[in-house]
Amino acid sequence: MRRFTVLPIALLALACASAPPGKDASPEGPTPDPEDADSADSGDTAAPVVPMEPQGRLRIEEVYYAGAVPQAGIDRYYSDQFIRLRNDSDDTVAAGGLIVGDAHGLAGTINPTDAPDAHADDPAVVVMSNLWRVPGAPEDVLVPPGGCLLIAQDAGQHTPYSEIDLWDADFEAVVAGGHDDDDAVVPNLERVMFTGGYDWLVTVFGPTIVVFAPLDNSALTFGDRTAQAPASAIVDTMEALMNADSGSYKRLHPDIDAGFTHVSDTYTGESVRRRSTADGHLQDTDDSTADFEVAALPEVGCPPL
Repeated sequence: MRRFTVLPIALLALACASAPPGKDASPEGPTPDPEDADSADSGDTAAPVVPMEPQGRLRIEEVYYAGAVPQAGIDRYYSDQFIRLRNDSDDTVAAGGLIVGDAHGLAGTINPTDAPDAHADDPAVVVMSNLWRVPGAPEDVLVPPGGCLLIAQDAGQHTPYSEIDLWDADFEAVVAGGHDDDDAVVPNLERVMFTGGYDWLVTVFGPTIVVFAPLDNSALTFGDRTAQAPASAIVDTMEALMNADSGSYKRLHPDIDAGFTHVSDTYTGESVRRRSTADGHLQDTDDSTADFEVAALPEVGCPPL
C-alpha cells in the first residue's frame, strides 16, 4: 500500500479528509445522508491543502544497510537494503524532486592500510558518492502527515535469502543496462550520479545517508566519482560508520551531524532507527549518535509512530 499521494492538488483536500496518516488517500468519501442535502447545496468545500517543503518535516526514520543474516546457502546478501523517510509533521509534504544518496568516504579501517578519505572539513558542502532523485515536480509526490516514503535498493521479494521483502516499496534504484532487476510495479528513482557496479549498494560497513531538497544538476559540482552538494539544501542526515572506534572516518562536518551510529557487525540483519521523543515525534538533534539506535529487526513499510 502506498504511503504517499500522487493526486493532483485539486483532489488533495478531498483525499486527505478521509485518509488516516500513513495510508492511501481515497477520493471517495462516505455516502452523504439525504437529510444533509441542504448543507451540501450550500457550496461549502474543504480548504485546499497546500503542500509544504520537506525541511523540518521529512526525516530519515530507518536505514537498513548491514545485509541479511546468512541463509539459503548465501553468506553475503545485501539487495534488501532500504531507507524509510517519515513525514513527522502535521503538514502535507511535497517530496517530488528530493535527492537521496550516500556520502563519499570509507566507513572505518576495513583493511590494515585504510585511512580516512572523506571530505568533512567544510560545513558548507557535502561530498557524495551516489545521488538519486525522486521523479516529478515537488507537488507530484505528496506525503501526508505521518506518511512515509520507502526507498528500496531492489523492490520485490527477497526470500529465501532474506526475511525482508520490499514488494511494498514506494521507489527503487535501478541501474539500467546491467543485471539489476526492475520491478514492474514500483517506480524508479532517477539516476543523478552513480559511481559504478550493477546495483546501488550502500556500504554494509556503515553508510552516511543524506536527503536534499530538490536541486538542479547545475547546483551540483561533479568530480572524479564524487559530487559536491550544498549543505544548505540538506533535509536530513544519518551518519553510520564501522564501529565505535571509527570517528576519524566521519564524512559529515560536525556542524551538519555531530555524531555517528553503527550496527554490531556486517550481515547481522540489523538496522538503525531514529529514536522517538516523549511526545511521539522523531528525535532530531543533528547528532546521529543521540538520534539513532540499533534495531535487531528492521520494520518494513510504514509502521505507526
